[in-house]
Amino acid sequence: MANELATLRALSFRISSTATAQLPQHVPAIAASLSTCRTLLSSTQTSNAKTSSEASVAVHKFRTLLSTLLQDRTIQGRWSAIVLVKATIEVGGWETLQNSLPWVRGLLNILTKPDPPTSKKLCLITLTRIFMLTRDYPTLIRNITTPSLPGLVQNGLQIANSNSSASLLLTVLECFSELLPRHPTIFRPHLKNLRPLLCRLAAPTPSTSLSKDDAPVAVTTEVSDAARRLLVQLPCCAAKGASSEEWENALRTTVGGVHRVADRVFRAVLEDWQSTVREASSNGHVLEGEVQDLEDDYLSLPPWSGIFAGSERLVGLLQLVKQYLESSTANAVTLRVGVVMDLITRLLSITTPSSGSKSFQNTVRLNNQVSKEERENLWLVLPAVHVATIELLLAMMHRLQSSTIAIDTMVLDQLVWIFGSERDNVQVRTACYLAMAALLERSGVTLPKSSVDSLVPLMRTCCDDLLPSETPISVVKDTPGQAKSKGNSQPQGTANADSFLGAKAVADPTASYTGLKDAAYELLPRLLSDVRAQYFADSLRARLDRTAVLIQHKDAMLASVLNPPPSKRFGKPAASILPLIARSFPDNKDIEGMLRPRLPVIRLGTQDAELQEEDEEEDDIMEEDEATADSARENGAFVSQELDSLLETAGQTDVVMRDSAAKDALPSNAAIAPETSGDAMTDDSAQPETTSKRPLTADTPLSPAKRVRFGETEYSAPTSMPPAANTAVPPVERTKPTEVPATSDFTVTSTASAIPDLPAPGEDGDDSDDDDDDGDVIPLVFGQDSDDDSD
Repeated sequence: MANELATLRALSFRISSTATAQLPQHVPAIAASLSTCRTLLSSTQTSNAKTSSEASVAVHKFRTLLSTLLQDRTIQGRWSAIVLVKATIEVGGWETLQNSLPWVRGLLNILTKPDPPTSKKLCLITLTRIFMLTRDYPTLIRNITTPSLPGLVQNGLQIANSNSSASLLLTVLECFSELLPRHPTIFRPHLKNLRPLLCRLAAPTPSTSLSKDDAPVAVTTEVSDAARRLLVQLPCCAAKGASSEEWENALRTTVGGVHRVADRVFRAVLEDWQSTVREASSNGHVLEGEVQDLEDDYLSLPPWSGIFAGSERLVGLLQLVKQYLESSTANAVTLRVGVVMDLITRLLSITTPSSGSKSFQNTVRLNNQVSKEERENLWLVLPAVHVATIELLLAMMHRLQSSTIAIDTMVLDQLVWIFGSERDNVQVRTACYLAMAALLERSGVTLPKSSVDSLVPLMRTCCDDLLPSETPISVVKDTPGQAKSKGNSQPQGTANADSFLGAKAVADPTASYTGLKDAAYELLPRLLSDVRAQYFADSLRARLDRTAVLIQHKDAMLASVLNPPPSKRFGKPAASILPLIARSFPDNKDIEGMLRPRLPVIRLGTQDAELQEEDEEEDDIMEEDEATADSARENGAFVSQELDSLLETAGQTDVVMRDSAAKDALPSNAAIAPETSGDAMTDDSAQPETTSKRPLTADTPLSPAKRVRFGETEYSAPTSMPPAANTAVPPVERTKPTEVPATSDFTVTSTASAIPDLPAPGEDGDDSDDDDDDGDVIPLVFGQDSDDDSD
């Protein structure tokens, strides 16, 4: 507090000690230093009585200096006082605001003095700021705003109606736009003077051909926009509960005024449009003289004359309708979409005819009573009218959002119709791009293929506007007469001489229009993301992707990757620009997230990692053991199946082996099986039903013994096989399994799984002796028995 007190005393001394003529040079530094005295200026009292009295004295002295400067005789002093009052109000808070009534009166007096426009502008801004800050305090409204605001309105109207500068008029309109919605009852008595002023400024016609006395004053675009913003807020001043109805009537009246002007501007053509909400236009009667409108029965606008002035009035009224849709209202209102869409349909139904079109008479019907010059002037002003109409359509789409999705198909057809006839105009292309981007964002996925096909010219033009292009150097050709005079039967072309000096080609004239580039830039990602990929032709999709890659449009490339084209070949995906976008934007987080859409890696500690490695080693060992056991079981089952098959085949034969054949078959190193084996076999073959049999189930093995594992040396040693007794062995077939007697138990050796070398027919034995009615006899050759008790 002591520092702030010292600063405020220093500022007061600086103001009082500086000459008034030099004070404006010190004002910026003084106003910047006031921010350090915020606590002192906004506080009411302090704990220390001595400090409190000193602070109150310093604050009172500072405020007295500002009040004195507001009544200073010099312009420099009053200008400095206005700036310092504005800075003090901003930092002082409620404590300074409640003591600002003397300042408000001084500022109102400055508006009546012949001060320069800069002083009056600052005075209007300061008063508006004070009235806006008192909005939250009913006591301050009653004490400061209510008695002082009518004076501001009266002084502002006087400044606006006088021949003041455009910047001062703009300031008055902007101040009224801020204060009128918050204090409508105070502005209500002044509507009779305020409405004609706004109507004169809302839709100016500087190109009118009236006399200089009747011609309106030229109005800048900023002033017209501010007047329209204030005009659409006048329904707030209606009586309590009638503001909504007043707003609806004002909008309906404005739309009627647009139709009235369009009846006169479009009199050169016979319109096929038929309104659904108003009477048909009467532009088919006999027309004489220049197009004009001297009395406006709808909005009481000033008169105009000439086709160019009529187009300016039409554009201004369309922008006024657009302002009605964009501005917020105090109460809920009812918007009749049909009335606005009827106006849009009428204005977009008339297009500029192309000079080389053979169907010119079929698309536009001309009124023969209008001169050719007026028709040509109409074709000249139509693009500006269409741009204003598309802006109105765009404002309605933004305000109503999804409520107007049902009319999107109709709107698309109208935009395509306008674009096809006026694509050469840069403003029309820009407006079409903006409207098409908004339309595709809302309902692009639901568009049918026929609607997407109609957008192909617009898509190609959008790509051409985005890619840098240069106009080729023109080649001057000789006329046929010049060619003949030179002795050439055919005309020859001569290149531009500047091209040999290294002169560059002329750049595209549309490159300077930044609005066109921005609109096309916004439309390209919408085409790739909001339109179904299967509706694009391959050449068109390649054109869109190529444009996105060449201009390095990240959003368009990302939309192309996320909405890939359908595959034309079975099993082969379509080409994607994913590698190109990864190379173009390596540091972008969006692209990185798309390239690696994986879950985060779960990192384990060192202890968990060691336990996991031990578990993996144990699992590997168990898997190896299981694989070894499985292979052993498979080999044993294979051998057992072979032996079972041989035993079953042998059990089905009733032939008894002869002793001579058995002696010849036995090798010298083979042991003879026990005698009970033959008897058992004979008995089994003779009485198969009385012998006890082994049950076969899915769990029991097919062979009675398991294969014995040998060492590598024993397994690799060659085994000698005895000669076969019979001459031929038929192939073993899997027949119905038969039970094997339990007495024929034996141990399988290494020779059991070996395939015997069978002699060819006729080599050994008599074939006639081997033939039998039941088939060939298959001898059983067993290896050495491993049972010690068999001997």
